Amino acid sequence: MKYQSKSNDIEKQLAELCTNFINIFDKMKTNGIITEEEYIRHTKYKKDFLKKYSVK
Repeated sequence: MKYQSKSNDIEKQLAELCTNFINIFDKMKTNGIITEEEYIRHTKYKKDFLKKYSVK
């Protein structure tokens, strides 16, 4: 039970971190700092994780 709770806390923190990074990359892309290709490369796995996390 304790392990499951800790695991959920870690996943929640990772989801928040992914969201924060995606927001940063959104701003960078909007400001022309990174290209669309770079944006996709840096956000793909984060978005995949968030989709998987939201299904739980």
